[in-house]
Amino acid sequence: RAIGIRHGWSAVTIRSVAQKLGYSSPLLYQHFRDKQDVLTQIAVQALALLEAKLTENLPAPGAGAVLAMVERYWTFMLENKQLYRLMNGMDGVPIDRVVVSQSARCFYKPIAEAVRPLTEPNRADEKDLADELWALLHGMAALYLDRAAQFDVTKASNASMRLISGARAQT
Repeated sequence: RAIGIRHGWSAVTIRSVAQKLGYSSPLLYQHFRDKQDVLTQIAVQALALLEAKLTENLPAPGAGAVLAMVERYWTFMLENKQLYRLMNGMDGVPIDRVVVSQSARCFYKPIAEAVRPLTEPNRADEKDLADELWALLHGMAALYLDRAAQFDVTKASNASMRLISGARAQT
């Protein structure tokens, strides 16, 4: 992970990781098939870290929980820009999208639980709202990282609340 964060993910190779750890390349090949496998495992660990940050001491489901998750998501992205790019397959980084997608779903449940009270009585919209909130946050974060837009946590929070307000108005 340190190699990728410091020099970019293209610098991560079995040989560079082995050298950093003081091991031989053949020894690492016993644990990882190739570079993609190494990067995929780093991405899975990053997603687990994001899940932990999103859910730690989360307020009761509702607007407060949603705003806390938005702030935590944005903070994670700012503090872990290279990891965020890796775990989302940005910059053409070779990762196993299936494995990462499965891991990404691990924090979908807390998002859905946070929005649940905001979608009542029509719970059919709960999944859609969670998907839309996730898409909104990731889109804003990706545009920010690519310097295509000047977003911050306040704009992300406000956009999230507008999305939720619009969903509630439709029920």
